[in-house]
Amino acid sequence: MKKLKLFALGLLSSGLLLTSCQKDEDEAVGPDISVMVNGAAAQDGKVSVAPGADLAFTWIARQGDVDLQKFEIFQDNNSLANTTNGGNTLPYTNIKASENTTYNDGITLQASANLGTTTYGFVITDEDGLSKRVNIDVVVEAETTPLNTEVVGAFFHIGGSLEGAYDLKNDNQVASSQPNDNKDMMNTDVAGTPFTGSWIAANSTRFVKLPSSYDYEAATVESAAAAYDDGTPTASVIDPDAGEMYVAKLRGNNAYVVIKVTAVNPNDNTCSCGNTGKITFDYRKE
Repeated sequence: MKKLKLFALGLLSSGLLLTSCQKDEDEAVGPDISVMVNGAAAQDGKVSVAPGADLAFTWIARQGDVDLQKFEIFQDNNSLANTTNGGNTLPYTNIKASENTTYNDGITLQASANLGTTTYGFVITDEDGLSKRVNIDVVVEAETTPLNTEVVGAFFHIGGSLEGAYDLKNDNQVASSQPNDNKDMMNTDVAGTPFTGSWIAANSTRFVKLPSSYDYEAATVESAAAAYDDGTPTASVIDPDAGEMYVAKLRGNNAYVVIKVTAVNPNDNTCSCGNTGKITFDYRKE
């Protein structure tokens, strides 16, 4: 009797195993699709563009168990039916024969002229009605003006024999004997005292200290102006440290410079004089 029970349990286990395998084997494999925008994958399904920019969408659709049958594009869930692309009209039907396993194509659409997000949906459906959808959020943002010119600047102890001021507009060092109009940054250390790198604007240039989170490499006119407006402008900077960043609004005009201090060296003796010291900084401008 015990042997009979074990035999029955064995049959039951075998039957369950066969049923499970059969279920896995019979599970339908549907189509798949991947989409690129302007030649690159959309990070987190999102891409940012300027108003009215061209959107070059390309895609690769892969069939599963059965042939691909239909391809559609949606804009905010509205089908782009009747849109013509290369002589074909959306939606596409009967797009591939059975011997082919992929379907590659592309279309160029124009982003909205208005700021905001538009969702484009790309849907591939096979002959069994199984489908796969990929959504791309196109975020239309205001155009920005990069501060893509980078300059290396420096000035020395005002009490030394070398230039103790700097002209951020014309990108050069300024001697103390030159006009104050060109002195956007002028060292304030007194002769006979250690060099701290402190400076003051001898003209109408003003400075705002930037947070450490500010993206110096990606600085734009817009981000610099916003940071300046969020801060408290001052004519002077006291005891700057390497790594600190400042935005300067030059001479009362809407011209911005983003400064990153790279070194403050009180022992620099380039001047071969008694009042040593040098500050070095990088800055970005239009």
